[in-house]
Amino acid sequence: MMMVMIIPVRQSRGFVTRSNVRGLVGISNRRIFSVNNIVDSDGGQNQHSASSSLSASVSASSHWERLGAPIFVMAPMVAQSDLPFRRLCREHGTDLCFTQMIHASNFCESTQFQDSHLDIYHPGEKMSLSQSAVSALKGLDVDKGVQLKEASNQKLWTEYEEASDGMSTPLIAQIAGHDPDLMSEAAQIILRRTGEIIDGEYHGPVSGIDINCGCPQGIARKGKYGAFLMEESLDVVCDIVTRLRQDLPSEVLVSVKMRIPQHVGTSGDALLEERVQKLIDAGVSLLTIHGRNLKENKTNVAKCNWDAIAKVVKIAREYSQDDNFPIIANGGIEHPSDVQKCLDYTGASAVMSSEALLENPGIFESRAKDDMNLNPQHIFDRQIKFCHRYLDLCTLYPPVPGSLGKEGGSFNCMRSHLFKIIYRYLDEQPDLRTKLGHSTETISIADARQLINDLEGRYTSIPNWDDLKSSNVKTSSWYRRHRDAKLNSKMRKRGQKPESELSGLSIADKKAALKRRIQKLKDQNKNQSGVIKI
Repeated sequence: MMMVMIIPVRQSRGFVTRSNVRGLVGISNRRIFSVNNIVDSDGGQNQHSASSSLSASVSASSHWERLGAPIFVMAPMVAQSDLPFRRLCREHGTDLCFTQMIHASNFCESTQFQDSHLDIYHPGEKMSLSQSAVSALKGLDVDKGVQLKEASNQKLWTEYEEASDGMSTPLIAQIAGHDPDLMSEAAQIILRRTGEIIDGEYHGPVSGIDINCGCPQGIARKGKYGAFLMEESLDVVCDIVTRLRQDLPSEVLVSVKMRIPQHVGTSGDALLEERVQKLIDAGVSLLTIHGRNLKENKTNVAKCNWDAIAKVVKIAREYSQDDNFPIIANGGIEHPSDVQKCLDYTGASAVMSSEALLENPGIFESRAKDDMNLNPQHIFDRQIKFCHRYLDLCTLYPPVPGSLGKEGGSFNCMRSHLFKIIYRYLDEQPDLRTKLGHSTETISIADARQLINDLEGRYTSIPNWDDLKSSNVKTSSWYRRHRDAKLNSKMRKRGQKPESELSGLSIADKKAALKRRIQKLKDQNKNQSGVIKI
């Protein structure tokens, strides 16, 4: 007789807590979704055999093929991989999306944390509005003309329509932590909250669970996760992979996103090979490789090491004896043309983007051109359209607040996206930049929409777009902010002009830059408001 385990649709999102989930399904000493646990002759768990068996029954390349062999991937980004932004990116060519990083320990401890960080739902489920979502929607006439009221924070909202089967629109949830028990528990809560298990198979929108071994931030060091966990204990990472592979349904892939070790190309090659081989032995189905090491971050960012990614592709496919073992290349994608260059150079299965995608959600579109090959007005119009479409999607699917605040977290997520999309224009309009960043002046979708309209109005009759700082795509992009800062610092120490100011500029552009600096000094002397007249 077929046994069916039905997962109830949440009445209030997040009905499972760490305390009651163990009593409900016995996490601490049993495997909830153990599909192919293998017991060796003396009764112990043979981890290597179990992972090998699972890998054989559902190979890494088979997992990848079930997802449609995606090529264009959106990275997991804290408070930026929100549902409306995922929808926006999918509309413009992205094949596979990752959720924001979910801290496993906090996620298992608190249903409130689950509600505020996980934005995957049962297909067709009516989502409930959080308090911060209601605040973000304030002032909009929505829901057939009925204006939202402050008291309607439990109001059911738009149906979830992102991924119905975890394959045609694949979605991977990323978790972070160092405790195999908690990581497994968090992964299983995600599956229960988003789907159902029938005959040991998961039916829902989640295609896989990713382990964060790439975060280089100080908070990751403190929490013993991300790139610091990989540096400190490869064995712990492998234990987590094996535990997830044992506990989760076999069709749910287990992946790891990691950085390269230092000194790849010389003394670091052996360590890189060891990491890849041990992760494959542990049962990993997919590897995402960021071609930078732990120290290459923010103002210390360096050129992405595509040679190291190519090494991983070779090692993984030879060691696994799977010519199609999936590797996602991450890093060094600034322009649409970089995508194919990366694929050709590394031999990777797919390319992941984070920062460039945040500024240009259409970087993966099939006919996308590099900004250097577009006229400035076209770029401006494109960015404005991205803003309006993103706000449309936020109206349907207000972002979960995450770590950005119980009251204003939803809009703070939107605010951050808008800053990146129109970064180069806000640099020319400091009053609008200040207004967008103001925590009491711009606090809702309606406020943001008006600001975007104001910005658009200022650029409606530009006599010469080439005179604008924003038109120099080599120096004005959000993607370049840290990279140019590092280079400029080095050049100033040598007594040279910063490259971000002069490099690649024609004589006419240099003259225009000089005029802007003179005008800026005049404006400052007159104590004007700071708005650049254009």
